[in-house]
Amino acid sequence: MAADLGARVGDAVCFGHTHKPWHRRVNEIHFINTGSVGRPKDGDPRACYAIIACTVSLSVEFVRVDYAIEKTVAATNAAGLPEELGEQLRTGGQQTTS
Repeated sequence: MAADLGARVGDAVCFGHTHKPWHRRVNEIHFINTGSVGRPKDGDPRACYAIIACTVSLSVEFVRVDYAIEKTVAATNAAGLPEELGEQLRTGGQQTTS
């Protein structure tokens, strides 16, 4: 990925899609998944975003924000989306035992 992007030592590559916030450094290139505002998959149902500070070194802080999950679940149900989506929102994407 870094080569395809032309990333160099000290660069930061930020992306999403997996809904799991994380920061890894590979060959001195920072890869940052910024988190998920909706439908998290890391077990924490709060919204998440990243604050990235680039000074002498790079630091990443993941910030969690409570939001109206039940209101969001009601809206997804009213839109005809699968009920499983609401459960994923409630649990932060973690499987529940039946």
